[in-house]
Amino acid sequence: MSEKLRILNMVREGTISPEEAELLLKALETQENPTVETPVTLKDNRGRKSKKLRILVDADEKGKNKAKVNVTIPLSLLKSIGPIVKNSIPSNVKSELEDQGVNIGEILNTVEYLIENGLEEDIVNIDAGGEDGENAKVRIYVE
Repeated sequence: MSEKLRILNMVREGTISPEEAELLLKALETQENPTVETPVTLKDNRGRKSKKLRILVDADEKGKNKAKVNVTIPLSLLKSIGPIVKNSIPSNVKSELEDQGVNIGEILNTVEYLIENGLEEDIVNIDAGGEDGENAKVRIYVE
């Protein structure tokens, strides 16, 4: 017996109300004709790949690769969560960063400017090497 007939029989027998039957029939229709989900696109509406913020850190101590960091963040995500991150940083950490010359608000504003103006340039590009064989490279850019 089909599901629809079973529902109609349940109405006839008084097991369910006509309103409940209507809901069940609609649910069956949805199940029989599932909606096709739109696939996630990796390109913007003009056919280009979406831009990303890249953060690369490479620290080397006397030939030993101590730390490598490679972070890629979609700019659309960064633009959405940037203000949340900025407001979530504890005040003591924010003041320590500012004492070191790091202004999170200024960095986020720069990134937003780069997003809006389509510029592709380095935000930070540091290549520091010491005489003791320690090297550190930090690069933050939009690609």
